[in-house]
Amino acid sequence: MDFDPLPQQRLAIEAPLGPVLVVAGPGAGKTFCLIARINHLINTRGLAPERICAVTFTNRAAEEIAVRLKHTLGDRAEGVTRGTIHALCLALLREHAEAAGLRKGFGVADEQYQKVILGRLHVPLEQRGSLLNRFSRHRAQDYRLTDDDARLYREYAVWLAHRNMLDFDDLVVKAEELVRTHGDIADAIAARWDYLLVDEFQDVNAVQYDLLKRLAAPHGNFFAVGDDEQSIFTWTGADPYVLVRFSRDYEIDRPIVLDKNCRCSRQIFETARRVLAQNPQLFEKQLSAEQESPFEVGAFAFRDEEEETAWLIDDMLADRAASGLGWGDYAILYRRHKVGEYLEGRLVRAGIPCRLARGRSLVEDDVIKYVIAALGIVRDPGDPVALEAFARCVLSPHFLQEVLASPPFPLSANAERGDVGDFLSAVRTLARRRPAQDPDTKKLWRLVFQVENLRALTRSHRALVPLVDEILSQSVGPYRNALEERHDELTDPATIPEAVRLAGRLAAAIAAEQEIVIAPQGGLEIALRGMLIAAGVRHLPTSTNLHQPPPTSIPSALILFKALQLLHARELDTALERYVTFDLETTDKDVEVCEVVEVGAVRVVGGEIVDRFHSLVRPYRPITPGATKVHGYTDGDVRNARPFAEVWPEFRAFIGDDVLIAHNGQHFDIPVLRRLAAGREGVDTLVFYDTLPLVRSLSRDSAKLEDLALRFGIDAGRAHHALDDAVTLARVYRELERLRAVRARKALLVNLLDYLGLAFALEPESEQGALKESLTVPGGRERELLFKVAKFYTLGRYSDALAFYEMERERSGGDSGPPVDEVIRRLGGRALMTRLRAEPDPAQRYPAAVARLRALIDEPSPAGTLKESIDRLLDRVALSTSEGIEVAPDRVNLLTLHSTKGLEFSRVYIVGVEDYQIPGLREAKENRQAEIQEARRLLYVGMTRTRERLVLTRVERRFGMEAGGSSFLEEMGLQADAVGAE
Repeated sequence: MDFDPLPQQRLAIEAPLGPVLVVAGPGAGKTFCLIARINHLINTRGLAPERICAVTFTNRAAEEIAVRLKHTLGDRAEGVTRGTIHALCLALLREHAEAAGLRKGFGVADEQYQKVILGRLHVPLEQRGSLLNRFSRHRAQDYRLTDDDARLYREYAVWLAHRNMLDFDDLVVKAEELVRTHGDIADAIAARWDYLLVDEFQDVNAVQYDLLKRLAAPHGNFFAVGDDEQSIFTWTGADPYVLVRFSRDYEIDRPIVLDKNCRCSRQIFETARRVLAQNPQLFEKQLSAEQESPFEVGAFAFRDEEEETAWLIDDMLADRAASGLGWGDYAILYRRHKVGEYLEGRLVRAGIPCRLARGRSLVEDDVIKYVIAALGIVRDPGDPVALEAFARCVLSPHFLQEVLASPPFPLSANAERGDVGDFLSAVRTLARRRPAQDPDTKKLWRLVFQVENLRALTRSHRALVPLVDEILSQSVGPYRNALEERHDELTDPATIPEAVRLAGRLAAAIAAEQEIVIAPQGGLEIALRGMLIAAGVRHLPTSTNLHQPPPTSIPSALILFKALQLLHARELDTALERYVTFDLETTDKDVEVCEVVEVGAVRVVGGEIVDRFHSLVRPYRPITPGATKVHGYTDGDVRNARPFAEVWPEFRAFIGDDVLIAHNGQHFDIPVLRRLAAGREGVDTLVFYDTLPLVRSLSRDSAKLEDLALRFGIDAGRAHHALDDAVTLARVYRELERLRAVRARKALLVNLLDYLGLAFALEPESEQGALKESLTVPGGRERELLFKVAKFYTLGRYSDALAFYEMERERSGGDSGPPVDEVIRRLGGRALMTRLRAEPDPAQRYPAAVARLRALIDEPSPAGTLKESIDRLLDRVALSTSEGIEVAPDRVNLLTLHSTKGLEFSRVYIVGVEDYQIPGLREAKENRQAEIQEARRLLYVGMTRTRERLVLTRVERRFGMEAGGSSFLEEMGLQADAVGAE
């Protein structure tokens, strides 16, 4: 449907050539004007589409322009150059790499790669995102880094340079430097276009502006559209004053202002405008909205987040019942992810479908993430960051954490840059030290072998499509053990007396190198013999004679399998020999600002507690009542204690070289300890281990420490007292290691499953039926479960069990057991076997992922090397992080305020309109005017996502901490109605 432009929109669309600045308020038709302007340039001004360049800040915006232009221009729309600023810079640097001082074939470091580097530089996980933001501001705004940050930045830059990689900021900085220092190249690039359009101009930083201005220099046709009042990305170097700079540089007295909001109701828009009244106004404008709504803007106050969420759920249910809207018409907005995660759990429990929105970049698809990680190794087999990224795709979080906490990890800084040592050789060393039959050891070797195979793929492939197909034809994603995944349904071999007795007899026979004779059992003996051979047992005669020992009594195939698991479990002992468990009690629950009031730790050697550490700590901020209610300490209790700076050296000396273990530590204790000890001696060499991932891998039950202690029959002492909790954790961890050993026993010898499946198929049907019906015979239901798993291995393409059976049966005269066709029938049939043994087609296994990947691969491949094709694909995937947010049409959308640009909903709830959330604790207490002004703009952006009904909420205490006042509600003249107050 075509729309008639409003008067101000028409001014922008039909403006004369030359520089044009359009200031577009929210919901004023900014994208409509940008696309209509391109159509006007082509259809009225006569510009060729190929002479127009449109720069956007998300891939989604670029594609939206393409789709809309396609409706009016048809195939001619393809001629318009469009894309993100980073994609434009990358293309220029690829073309002029040598002039830009780069080596050809450089790679682009996406956020995952950047964070792995920072991990190698011992930056805690929770600090990596904010540190990268400071790096960005340093390059874009000359933001001054602290001495520690400056050191990390230098090491980070060395890492990238050594691996021939650029991050997103490098793309812009290097491209701007290229056009600034090479006038001939800049002129040649600028000459490609006669008109430059830039969307979301308020998000442009100073370096990007200089680059864009140079590209528009020859013709001066520069169309910039943005809104200074929606500038909310200061951490990227963006500055709303860039619009003022544009108007001064191009001598524009008055920008064109799109002043009619076509999205919000009048009530919502007028309220939202009041929040900006305290900010300096850069341009004279009178914005308005004319749509009326039956709803006034609502503001509500609660005691805490629990009360707030209960009301919010009730209100949404009532509103939906009255309005008939779908859940996709509702959005809940907030400043911090922690609030969204809390809300998600409560909404799900209430039966309300919701989606905690993340970005929609390609690497958030697990299959694509795996392929990209694998291609990173193919591209540069010597890149340790690529190797670690691949390891993170294929090893479970709890096991990878254990690997990185074990010698020879952590690697030296030089080794991490690839100068000496090697991530893979460290994995090999660790694998050699571990018990060979441990399922986790097999995962390490599988990682080694898979990486070696990836390194060799360039020799067998010359094109990207078959290379990707081969990667996808293999097992994709985390390494899985079919028995480990069902461990909670399986019996521990050590608890089956028959298996224990048989294991003892087998062990004695093996030690004496005595022949193990299996009596004929209608073909079953072939499968049992094959199982023993596959388990590494020798001295297995294929026929009986008078000189042999009597046959070994094997009650059933299942008992033999369990006995062999026991034999191979004797070396399973991978528990840490020594470690320190610790716990902190703090002033409040806010991981970013809380301080420690108590430290407790115990050292464990050989499973026994041998030493203890305890100290109260005097914090510099008051203990909140909520925290006192949890641990019992008041400010008076710690008034005479030493500050953390004095306690730290003693605590660090107590830890020594031991691994430091915490429960759920990565979410609280570990980041708090790292923050408070930052810059102090010894903090960078600490090695942490969090027991929570291990607990979740072992059981679906509650993972709380007190619940674990209760389950294991452990006296938890005084819960939420640091030393008592550290002692409890030490005892709980000992039990967790015992459970892990049980799981390992259950998961051993997956390589025998094909012979186990064969044996099950050959057991007499009367025995099978009896086992299925029996609840008392060991393995009754377990046999049925294992048969369902094992038959796929027996029929699968990698098994030789059926061939072994057929060969042995023929050698014995053909009368030992049923023919192989009958065995296949019992296992599921010839059709199933054909399907399992067929060459897997990646497009059938992963249709959505393959379609997204194929869309990024040039077909047919252009001239060039395989490495160049890989680089192009990796570039495009890295740039896909700019795709923005994808909302769910049938669920309540939970979104951060920063992620809402370009979105709109009928009903919006903004949660946490309180000073310590918006603008934030430090900003409010220290009266940081620049940050407060940006927070007003952020709230304005969130409010103007709403079409009809807007609700703002605040609490007195959030997550046990004072929430501060609500200055922004006061500035808008809104009085929050108290709900639930007594």
